[in-house]
Amino acid sequence: MEKQSLKINFKDLGKIEYKEFLKLQEELIKQKENYLLFATHNPIFTVGKNEAYKFPWALKVDRGGSITYFDEGTLMVYFIFNVQNPAFFYKNVKKSISLFFRNFPLEIYYDKNKPGFYIQNRKIASLGFRYENNKSKHGVSIHINPNLDEFNKINPCNLSGIKATSLYNEGINIPINTAKNLIKDIIKKVFYETKSVSTLT
Repeated sequence: MEKQSLKINFKDLGKIEYKEFLKLQEELIKQKENYLLFATHNPIFTVGKNEAYKFPWALKVDRGGSITYFDEGTLMVYFIFNVQNPAFFYKNVKKSISLFFRNFPLEIYYDKNKPGFYIQNRKIASLGFRYENNKSKHGVSIHINPNLDEFNKINPCNLSGIKATSLYNEGINIPINTAKNLIKDIIKKVFYETKSVSTLT
């Protein structure tokens, strides 16, 4: 069976306060379109609602996963998509991020037992989603060049023996805007998108 083409609206939010993003997300999930949002945030610790009781000082959000950290060096890739099959959707997200990391001479792997991308025991990307009325919310955080001293005040996703790393820390100096455009092209191919409406230049 031929895969159906998918229209995706790509939007670059630039740096946006995380709580402002949450308000925007709630507006967008009410719409019929699919949105792929790029963003960075001011420094903030967030935690998925199922583990919020363990970290009362972090901002509780309605996503999967445990505690994590974002800042201006973290590239956020938010998927607000119509999703009929969450497992298939997640597989395509995972494939997209895997293909992105293949651009670099690093041994980066995905661990399904503690969902995320790693170099040995160093986490370089996290995935956290929630599905509501056949729409996906939240997405992927990619560590381009965050403040690792701040990040490593916690164990990423509350995983014992795991530390955060970044592309920059591993010797890859890539501008966030370059990363956005790479990911955009990959997502178009993976999701068989043919009619994107893009605000990226």
